[in-house]
Amino acid sequence: MKHRRVFYTILVFLAATSGLFAQALDWQEVQKLPPRSWISVKTNVRTYCEFQYATESKLYCHLYSDGWLMSLADPHGRRRGAYKTFNRADIREIRGEKYDDSRAPLDLILAAGGGGGLDSNHQPTSFAGVKIGGTFALDLQYDRIQAHSGFSTEGSAVIPLFRVPRFQSDKQIKFVRLYAEPGVGYRAGDGAFGGYSSAKVMAVLLTDTWSDKWPSPYIEFQRRFPFESPLQGDNRLSIGVMLALCKQC
Repeated sequence: MKHRRVFYTILVFLAATSGLFAQALDWQEVQKLPPRSWISVKTNVRTYCEFQYATESKLYCHLYSDGWLMSLADPHGRRRGAYKTFNRADIREIRGEKYDDSRAPLDLILAAGGGGGLDSNHQPTSFAGVKIGGTFALDLQYDRIQAHSGFSTEGSAVIPLFRVPRFQSDKQIKFVRLYAEPGVGYRAGDGAFGGYSSAKVMAVLLTDTWSDKWPSPYIEFQRRFPFESPLQGDNRLSIGVMLALCKQC
């Protein structure tokens, strides 16, 4: 997807300005790199890609794929996508890069959770539901507000903000990443609401390698604003588990 490739390019540019790059590599060092090492190749322009292998005269590199689904499509574990070949004579410089993969958007979210909160009259509410999607997510929930049952459908963007602790290229550690989720939804059933806008913040426990495919715990805070009466919304806190996959899984 074009917008995703632009996003990754911006992230790599930010990494370049932060001094995370390793020293330039000579050709013998390049040939010894393990496959899928993150590198940049400078010809008349600089290209960021995953190293495949190098012969005496050529370097083979893998550009961006569209995510983990492309990996699953290949039974041998090779990710399909765009590949690029560089002639050694055209290369001015090759650098090994330190790129924080956890900064990429999520490709897949499968989550289940529930919780409670307070409505505008300070009365307790409860709810449970599921979340599916990736860069954009869909929430389907059943709730109880002022003793009335209802169902809500909500769509929201999932925007990565920051992580704690910060990325360290020489360590693989667990971390908490924060996401902003602006969205809109509709509640059907007895009681209040109807259409509404939503502001959410979600914290998810993840790992640097993204290799753990087990569900991760998450916590999410939400404020809903009904279109007809924005001040009569509610605050909600939910806890659950999430299967979260990303580009580098």
